[in-house]
Amino acid sequence: MPPPLPLWDVVVIGLGAVGAAAMRTATERGARVLGLDLSTPAHDRASSHGHCRIFRHAYFEHADYVPLLRASTKRFESLEREANVSLLHRCGVLLFGDRDSTVVARSLAAAQRHGLPVEALDRAQLAARFPWFQLQDGAVGVFEADAGLVRPEAAIDAALRLATARGAEVRTHTRVLALRNEGDAVVIATDRSTERARAVVVAAGAWAQKLLPELAPLLRVTRQVQTWIEPRPTTDARNLPCWLQDLGDGTPSLYGIPSDPLAGPTSPARAPKVAFHGSEIVVDPDLGAAPPDERDLAPLRAAYERLAPSLCGRHEAAATCLYTMTKDQDFVVSTSREHPRVHFAAGLSGHGFKLSPVLGDALVDLALSGKTELPIGFLSPARFHGGAR
Repeated sequence: MPPPLPLWDVVVIGLGAVGAAAMRTATERGARVLGLDLSTPAHDRASSHGHCRIFRHAYFEHADYVPLLRASTKRFESLEREANVSLLHRCGVLLFGDRDSTVVARSLAAAQRHGLPVEALDRAQLAARFPWFQLQDGAVGVFEADAGLVRPEAAIDAALRLATARGAEVRTHTRVLALRNEGDAVVIATDRSTERARAVVVAAGAWAQKLLPELAPLLRVTRQVQTWIEPRPTTDARNLPCWLQDLGDGTPSLYGIPSDPLAGPTSPARAPKVAFHGSEIVVDPDLGAAPPDERDLAPLRAAYERLAPSLCGRHEAAATCLYTMTKDQDFVVSTSREHPRVHFAAGLSGHGFKLSPVLGDALVDLALSGKTELPIGFLSPARFHGGAR
């Protein structure tokens, strides 16, 4: 009879934003941890890449995210200190639209409810402070100074470096084939080995529904295009914030991130990044997303040039990433109905990176103690099955 398999405290599946954060947290708490990834962390076929992402706190998506966002930013800050790396650049975030913009109204409501310092701006104030944008009459906006961009690849690398320094093991190019309950453990079958764990964290992004079929009806994976465009040579964009234009009527918002002052000479992030938030192009993550072409770039560039002609200069680069979205565009974070020792975060794409450290904390809470004090109840998938929000 073969000897029993070693028992890990936690196995983390998927080492992108949330998985890397969970690895860091679990090792902080003294757990014996194994991390598995289908490729290499921060690979460009998934969601946790792209050189820069936005972080903010006055949240139009749902005001209940705000306590989580505050906690998440603190965890990014502690990661910076512990890993001696710069992850956050507080260039501010501007959200704007017409006078009926729900993005602006909900952001202001979230800020008021949670006591966040933001500025409400009318068209004249917007034009004076942010002269790059061509604004309609009646435009309104909200500016949050204590917000800006976060560096995704650097954040993932820092979290995993700390986790491995504390004894975690990372295995890349490993596909998880199946999860099976076995007494007080979970058996994880991969294409390389079989593992046993007291608990499993699934943070597999676009692949989550392949590992946990119960998630398949809740999630949709879409192809997103992001592009980097240099300002025109005569344009001074040094004080450009991160920004999002609410186009209303269900139209995907247009957003931008300024050039990263730490970007190297070969990084596309030396130029501002521009993209639409949302897509209807559904993809299988195993097949991957088709590379960007002129059919993607022409409408994006046209919208950008209408809004900010002085910023729309030379095209530098373009790339795709995957969004994994729920029907209501809020996350699902919970324990599997089929596997009581498996805990997951899914449907994060589009606005998940900024919350990844605190989601990693919540998942490790569930894995090690079966409960969390973090306010994630509103993200339960029970809302799709008639449960309370």
